[in-house]
Amino acid sequence: MIERKSILLALSLAGLILISVPGVIFNDAVKKYFSFMGGWHTATIKPSRSSFMPPSRPRHERPDEPPQPELRFVKFSVKIAGAKDVKIAGDFNKWNPEALSLVKKPGNIWEAILPLPPGKYKYLCRIDGKEVLDPLNPDTDTEDGRKVSLLTVK
Repeated sequence: MIERKSILLALSLAGLILISVPGVIFNDAVKKYFSFMGGWHTATIKPSRSSFMPPSRPRHERPDEPPQPELRFVKFSVKIAGAKDVKIAGDFNKWNPEALSLVKKPGNIWEAILPLPPGKYKYLCRIDGKEVLDPLNPDTDTEDGRKVSLLTVK
């Protein structure tokens, strides 16, 4: 009889862990996903007290937070036939091509969308391991003695 209770207790504890762990992981994932927006907290999604919510103030009026740059969503698009892997390396990702991989779409088009604040950015496309200028962007500049594509985000 004692063994049966121990087994049931162990099974219920395992079930509780299986239920609570994904909730904690989901909470952390939501925090990380919305961290680029600044003051986003999971309490905003699920308030602890629904009867009273403090009035929201615009972000620039909060004295404890420095002003954040406004983001624009920039679409990188490359049309190339026969490519197996297309990545972008630039000063926005510390020239790390592994940080931004493009996704293949129908019609030999590779795309990625990236949030960037307004400014000028230098970058190169890496197509199957070979660095090339963006074929769809005629604007260029130099970086460490090499010619690179130039993107202006307004």
